[in-house]
Amino acid sequence: MSTKVQKLQKIATESIILDILSKQQRVRWKELRQKSGLSSRTLSDRLKSLMDKNLVKRKVDPSTYPPATYYEINRAIDLSTISDGDIYIIFKSFFDKKNRSAGLFAIIEKDNPRNILENILKTIWHDFLFTLNFCLENYQYSKHIAVLYQTIFNIQLEQIIGYMLKNYKFAEQINQIFNEYLESQKKVLESLLSDALLGFKDKELAKAVLILYYKEALLLDMELYIFLVQLSQSLELRRKLEKEFGRPIDEERLNNLIAEEGWKDIESFSAAVKKAIS
Repeated sequence: MSTKVQKLQKIATESIILDILSKQQRVRWKELRQKSGLSSRTLSDRLKSLMDKNLVKRKVDPSTYPPATYYEINRAIDLSTISDGDIYIIFKSFFDKKNRSAGLFAIIEKDNPRNILENILKTIWHDFLFTLNFCLENYQYSKHIAVLYQTIFNIQLEQIIGYMLKNYKFAEQINQIFNEYLESQKKVLESLLSDALLGFKDKELAKAVLILYYKEALLLDMELYIFLVQLSQSLELRRKLEKEFGRPIDEERLNNLIAEEGWKDIESFSAAVKKAIS
């Protein structure tokens, strides 16, 4: 990783802390740790850096026992006066606009694992679209924003994984939703194939071959005709095809299918699908 990217990541995590502090008058270390999602070591390092730059102040409340330590943002500081101030300013603009945008929809936390997961996905989807739009408006800082987004997403992902590993029902729900997604994608593919199969005599077997092609070879950028050649020669692919088809396939039937004229139209169809998903 380049020194420039490391520097941007450091400013990105510092900006996450500044955003949290900007919403409250003062925040305790434990709360800051929870809200930022940063490790204890990273949080301590970033707070020290921010205090050295006079962007954050550390306050001790002696009225409690033991004395409570709080952190608060220095609202009097002019970001343009510090080193790399332009980056801090653009990151602050990002968070300010993102916070207003996120307020347009409500995130309702519920105990139901599916609801929790769906709300997390809504948040990630919103953040992704917002970031793309922000980059359009601030194209000269698009590389900086990309690092900021990656930093935020990595923190979100680590939090989700940590939650998942501690909550069996949540993990189970993720598996169920993923399988539902695969089934929905299969239905979409089958709908697309219905028109593409009109030129075949053996539509039933052609459908199974195409589904296997999209599963095994399309994303590997393998041409359809190469896949058909491999299918006629590979015992492993034949077994996978029979599993997809649901019963044994006679070799003569497969060879007759491979020789059909309908594949010429399918090559154009496959190219269109590949273009659409690439």
